[in-house]
Amino acid sequence: MNLADDVDYPIIAVGDLHGRRRELERLVAALERRPEWPDCALVFLGDYVDRGPDSRGTIDLVLELLRRPAGGSAVMGNHDLALIRSARLDGGPLSPYWIDRYKAIYDCEATFASYLGRPARLGVDAGPEPFDALREAMPEAHRAFLTGLRWVVEAPGHLFLHCGLSPELEAGAVEQVAALRARRWDRAAMRPRADSVTAMLWEDEYPVWLGADRSLSASPSPFPGKVQVTGHERVARPEADAVRIRLDTGGGYGEPTACLLRSPDAAPEFIRGR
Repeated sequence: MNLADDVDYPIIAVGDLHGRRRELERLVAALERRPEWPDCALVFLGDYVDRGPDSRGTIDLVLELLRRPAGGSAVMGNHDLALIRSARLDGGPLSPYWIDRYKAIYDCEATFASYLGRPARLGVDAGPEPFDALREAMPEAHRAFLTGLRWVVEAPGHLFLHCGLSPELEAGAVEQVAALRARRWDRAAMRPRADSVTAMLWEDEYPVWLGADRSLSASPSPFPGKVQVTGHERVARPEADAVRIRLDTGGGYGEPTACLLRSPDAAPEFIRGR
């Protein structure tokens, strides 16, 4: 499946899913009752795996929904990046950084169980073998979907990305979006500001826009003429202002939220499953 870099209105954005297929089914049932549903492109905001019990089933349903005639796209979250690199779904080199991080703090046990049908041994001494087994157990369509996730999707009045644009980079908002579209995270090109947290904690394998800087969900650098629609940081209820819309009400522990955008300047309408 080739995921789009650009979508047009009406659009429904869907917050973080985290392996919760049943909650997504309830949300889709609510969306299907809307008269706009057949014409709406869907944009998923990342984090399809981990925490919830059915990462495999969640991705199956996301793929089914993206095959609707109205189409849509999907962006990459930090949990998706962690899975891609730790299991080398992209065919890249072994990443001790992501293997250690994924095991330690990403609640990934449920993802292994979802694909392997059994728990995996992920102790501190575990090497790459469990991740190799996970990669082999994943359907090719799932591997292709995850590795093909966009870092940003654009509409005439909105940007859809997992976290947000950074004020701690000398590269401006337009440059950052160009790098996001190219899926390129390069220190020389992005130029972190001296003495910033981004400069001090820079990680070549973890772009700030995908989650390395959690503050960007709440306080992203503005983009001229476009509102950023993001997930990543869980909020009690959806939030919206002139700069960003925050949708992650589930975080892997509750019901996801969708946001209907009828046009570039229309007020967002938030929808929950019933």
